[in-house]
Amino acid sequence: MIVPARNAATTLPRCLDALVAQATDDVELIVVDDNSSDDTAAIVSRYPVRLIELPRHAGASAARNQGAEASRGEVLLFIDADVVLAPGGMCRVVATMARPEVGALIGSYDADPDDVSTVSRFKNLAHHHFHQRSHLNASTFWGACGAVRRECFFAAGGFDEKQWSLEDVELGYRLVDRGVSIVLDPGLQVKHLKRWTLASLVVTDVTLRAIPWTSLWLERRRPHTDLNFSYGQRMAAMVSVALVLSIPLALVSPYLWFMVGALLVVAYWLNRDLFRLLLKKGGLRLAIGGFLLQQLYYLYSLAGLVAGAAIYFFHSHSRQS
Repeated sequence: MIVPARNAATTLPRCLDALVAQATDDVELIVVDDNSSDDTAAIVSRYPVRLIELPRHAGASAARNQGAEASRGEVLLFIDADVVLAPGGMCRVVATMARPEVGALIGSYDADPDDVSTVSRFKNLAHHHFHQRSHLNASTFWGACGAVRRECFFAAGGFDEKQWSLEDVELGYRLVDRGVSIVLDPGLQVKHLKRWTLASLVVTDVTLRAIPWTSLWLERRRPHTDLNFSYGQRMAAMVSVALVLSIPLALVSPYLWFMVGALLVVAYWLNRDLFRLLLKKGGLRLAIGGFLLQQLYYLYSLAGLVAGAAIYFFHSHSRQS
């Protein structure tokens, strides 16, 4: 088990409590402190784990790579410092990785996020929903809760320390390119302890998700068609744009309100299972808030996609020049 930690004092105790409780004699637990300025190292010292302290802030990729190099295990299980592995999670990892055809394994967030704000519950439940419905033969890796065979990890070159975001996704692409089978286990779940705000949600999804993911797609000529990038989700994004554009038109011509209503119905229908989950977990308030946040997500993600494409082609033109 390898846990990269950077100023993680508020979440690390719960993370380590769960890992230590599931660690057997043949499991080593390594925490890599990425030059934290809080009590991360002091907290780790209270647990029966190995602590590696980096002399300078190097990022999650470097921290994970340092942990992997120091480890002796045949399987590397990467766990983020702000998640709690559900009981039985380690047993699921061992059972799945015992299958010789499996080279890597990923899980998902659970359906009960720690923070109860509307934005946090929406973000984490949406992640849970799309992972639960995804193909079991995955095409990307997930650093928050992902296991990989040691030889496959190092043969692929480990995490790219120059990758400023989506380093786990990029590693997954390289693993698949080498013929490594990545399996998604919906039953392997972790509870996310992060608190999201509307501002952090938008900034993260645009700058650390949409823009770099677009660059990855264009660089590798591999459009993603799984998770929340399925063809159904692309259609839902187009419906969201049409919905936003139709409202001003309906204000000018009341006869167009029927079009707004129709688009609302289609927008609900395309993600009906997600909205039902939100209704079940948080009632009508979370369902309505989640519906609005999902439409906002499509709009700013499309904006990020356009920005990512523009940045990619600008850099490509600059290199050619």
